[in-house]
Amino acid sequence: SAVRTVSMRLGYRAAVCVSEEEKNEEGDTEGDGGTNLDYREREGKYPGDARVSLLYAGSEESKRDDEDDNMNSKQSKSRPPVALVHNLSKEYVLHSLKTSPLVQRYKLDNNNKNATTKNVRLISLAHNPETQIAAYLISNATTQTTPEKNKGKDAALLSPEAREYMKKSLTSAFVGYEQAVRKGFIDGYGVCSNGLSLPEGHDMAMSWRDVLECAVDAFVEVKGGDIRPQEKQENHDQQYQRSSLKVIRLPGNVLETRGLDVSKEICSFFGSCHEDDDNANEPSSPPSEEGLHSITDDPDDYHAKQRRKLRKSRNILPKSIQVHVTRPLTAYPFGGTGIESNSSPGLSDNSGLSAPPLYLKKNNSDVDDNVTNKDGGGSSIDATHPIRILDYRIESGPLGREPTMAWTNHHYASHGLRPSSYQPILNAVLSHFDAESILEASRTRELTVEERETLDGCKLLRDMIHDLDASLDDMRSFAAHEEYLMNVAVPLIYGSFEGLDEESAGMLQLFFRAHGMAVRMVVARWTRELLLGGWKRRVGVDEKGRADTGDREKDGGAAVDDAVTKDKDQEKKIAKIWKAYGFGDYRGGYDIPEDFTLQDFALRQILEEEAVRGVVVGCSSPEHALEAMRAADASGVDNGNKKK
Repeated sequence: SAVRTVSMRLGYRAAVCVSEEEKNEEGDTEGDGGTNLDYREREGKYPGDARVSLLYAGSEESKRDDEDDNMNSKQSKSRPPVALVHNLSKEYVLHSLKTSPLVQRYKLDNNNKNATTKNVRLISLAHNPETQIAAYLISNATTQTTPEKNKGKDAALLSPEAREYMKKSLTSAFVGYEQAVRKGFIDGYGVCSNGLSLPEGHDMAMSWRDVLECAVDAFVEVKGGDIRPQEKQENHDQQYQRSSLKVIRLPGNVLETRGLDVSKEICSFFGSCHEDDDNANEPSSPPSEEGLHSITDDPDDYHAKQRRKLRKSRNILPKSIQVHVTRPLTAYPFGGTGIESNSSPGLSDNSGLSAPPLYLKKNNSDVDDNVTNKDGGGSSIDATHPIRILDYRIESGPLGREPTMAWTNHHYASHGLRPSSYQPILNAVLSHFDAESILEASRTRELTVEERETLDGCKLLRDMIHDLDASLDDMRSFAAHEEYLMNVAVPLIYGSFEGLDEESAGMLQLFFRAHGMAVRMVVARWTRELLLGGWKRRVGVDEKGRADTGDREKDGGAAVDDAVTKDKDQEKKIAKIWKAYGFGDYRGGYDIPEDFTLQDFALRQILEEEAVRGVVVGCSSPEHALEAMRAADASGVDNGNKKK
């Protein structure tokens, strides 16, 4: 039977924050015989602990001793703070694997004497090593503003130091992994890193060559190794052991294409995009020749020395590496860091890891309106509200008929940009809250306090609904829109009325339902335009607001995609937006058929990349999993040569 790969990530954990005095009082014990208290996972337990954030601030509760009425017997029960901590030390790796229920189950299955074949392969991944870069920069940035030279270094000196610090941490993790492979805990290891897809100049960027170098150093430390040049190894009869590095996992999608470029570089280095099986013995092309001595190389250049080292280490590096792509349907500005290249966390005014760059903020006339944040009600794209490369299912169909569920791209082709029911529902809701009877009464008598409050509340609701409708075409993120409703709109409604009658509550619910579908339509269409770039199919909009090709299929009215052109002005506009979001150089857009959902197209594009050996798709429902399977089937990835 086929061997299935199960992967697990290590790096982050919740850790209790305790003082040295508290540690001593608890008698914190090391070793296998130690007590398994929460303090075993305390912050600082393992070398290299780096705090990422505070999950729980802690609390102190007091209780009285029921056996003694004396107030002095009052006891204090405190709950210590809990922090999110990142660690890649070999001590933490081995502890985590040894105590993992998944590893214990895996060992149990492998030790089953009745099992004739091994059908599961367990791989552990070092998660986001670049977090150690940020930790080093932040911890050493406190002295940057002081004038004394001896109390700090500038960013140009700190960045290389931070990268070396990260490499030491990653090497330590790999040492732990190599030892775990020898103990039978796992079959191999890898890296899952957002930093691998960041541009080289970014302080949070990681190089895939750094990953290979750390794997070489860890292998040599654990097992020893002959790192003679490959030419000598090929003429030697001995079969060398190799590093257990198996997987490199990095973000990549049709907008964040840097990750796809990196996967091609890795594939080129090994000369094979296949996993380490029978296919790996027949590489699709010879390994790259990088690392050969050149008279133009600076002998002291860091990159040249690293390439030479990796070339000499090919005999202990794996024959190939599987590259897996994560978040194929989610694109973050600047890779999710929220900062531009050369803008170091902790070393500049733009120090927040999740803060949007200044030129993506409101009231910046130098950037196109499609890029700026406007009212926060769904028009913002930032590190917490990324672009979702999705079409959505909404209620569709002409008025007067039972609605059916349809994808937003299919609805657009048949009915235009707005859901058919949106405008009638909007008019009905505005009419319901026009407070006409109260206004009429105000012309003949003085209103009661309750009537005035109702009139003010109706005006406030109508203004809010008008604002939501007016900002509809600016929507860029459905998640940001939902956040706005929960944090602004809903509290506004509850704060304006002591209670709503059943009919009014039903009307508001009906509006938000229709408006939510309209937001999905706008967001999906804007995302498609961002991907299309200047590509235009022969699709116009008729007098009824429907997409019209002048030639519709009889069985469903889908647009016929025949003539395709490019709009140069639109292409320039989209290129500017790509650059503003930090997606890199604009590559000309994608010719997306109108009958393809965005997720279907995006998954097919990545699955068809020869260098990509797997795609990790987040699925929150069975239907999402089925969609991903259909995309894989349609891309023809399981054709005997490629396995995803």
